[in-house]
Amino acid sequence: MKILLSSICLETGTDLQLALYYLQSYLLAQECRSMKCEILTFTERQKASSIANRIIGHKPGLTGFSCYLWNIEKTLSVCRLLKKAVPSMVIVLGGPEVTPRAREILEREECVDVIVRGEGEAAFRELAEEINAGKEGGLKKIKGISFRQGGKVIDNPSRPDIADLDTIPSPYLSGRVDLRDKDLVDVPLETTRGCAFRCSYCYYHKNFSGLRRFSLERTEKELRLILARKPREVYLMDATFNSDPARAKKILRMFVKYNRGSQLHVELKAELLDEETARLLRQARAFNIEIGIQSTNPGSLRAVRRSFDRRKFARGIRLLNKHGLIYEIQLIDALPLQSYKDLKRSLDWLYALRPVKIIIFRLKMLPGTALREQAADHGIVYSSKAPYHAFCSNVMSVEDVFRSERLRFAMERLYDSRVFQERLYALKSEKGMRISDILESWIDWERGLKPGFSRSPEMLNKRLPEFEEYLFKKKVHS
Repeated sequence: MKILLSSICLETGTDLQLALYYLQSYLLAQECRSMKCEILTFTERQKASSIANRIIGHKPGLTGFSCYLWNIEKTLSVCRLLKKAVPSMVIVLGGPEVTPRAREILEREECVDVIVRGEGEAAFRELAEEINAGKEGGLKKIKGISFRQGGKVIDNPSRPDIADLDTIPSPYLSGRVDLRDKDLVDVPLETTRGCAFRCSYCYYHKNFSGLRRFSLERTEKELRLILARKPREVYLMDATFNSDPARAKKILRMFVKYNRGSQLHVELKAELLDEETARLLRQARAFNIEIGIQSTNPGSLRAVRRSFDRRKFARGIRLLNKHGLIYEIQLIDALPLQSYKDLKRSLDWLYALRPVKIIIFRLKMLPGTALREQAADHGIVYSSKAPYHAFCSNVMSVEDVFRSERLRFAMERLYDSRVFQERLYALKSEKGMRISDILESWIDWERGLKPGFSRSPEMLNKRLPEFEEYLFKKKVHS
């Protein structure tokens, strides 16, 4: 039987779908000459019909898709076309988007035959072996899957997490990933699975029993091999890379030891940073750092079960600035109990730290999260379709959410571009203006420009003196 593993990616040419290679490596670890497994990925810009035709051309007996919120709708469109054209093809879905929605999708989408819930390697191999042997009646014994039988959806018991992650063959060390591929620019790598935290808006933990780690010995071998190929960037996919600070330092030392010019991408908790970690991050060329703070409002943070220490956070940001690292701090707009004014207060406190960049994300009410179950309690109204954006809450109106979107644009123009950054701090110091109020004024000024006026960054930058004049007049009349 020929198996095709696929996913629709956000990026073009550089987005290596590591999850598919883990499935392939685990499936083929036990040699089975009657099964072949290929990987074929697509981009979001490709039409569903074109994707379906490419897959049909490979003539797979089983096709598996890795599903995320950004590709689920198009993936389902492809599945409908595949099942219509080749009814005998077994279509399997897996990934964080479908795990908490397994029953709903199977009841609604007749084109989908099986959904693998949670960690996929062991369940998918058992599933492929049963189908390859023509024993589809044996699906009931496979833990961690949901499937349709006789028009009825069956949810098998959940599967325990793989205790020893090193039993999953490395796609890099086994040669499944061709690191010599010139199109391979950014290389992802897991050193852990799961998350040490259980924030109620997030599905990073994927309902795993806890945080598990690949051995440091394996991680060092993988880094040595990957970095020898000099990719532009290596992305360590851990939910919070420095949740174990001592382990994080060991991995950073490995990265520094074998690096030949690649950059590092990690997600950090600023409160856990110390001088040594910041220095190692600089030596490792960590120029793509994500720091999720989400809010500085204590009530909102308690509501989403997220810890935050202002003093330690500020110290961590100062260390990153000291060592010249490039990072972005991430906020979320319509969190429970967070008003638009609260969001502005968070911005003002963070901008006082002189950050490299701050970004405001729209709240996504992800399937499987505690916050989605509690949406009514907080008056959160959201889209039923991916990406599940929240439209409003008890304390943030639809207009406030829209204004938060415009605020993000103002932040990009006046702060991130650095064109007006120092002037923002001068106005704060000399005129006593809040940076968030200046950003808001820019929104009003930009919207007041004549229709047809070019909004290109270059033209807006040229007219910043006009904006400053508008700002002073507004202050005088307020």
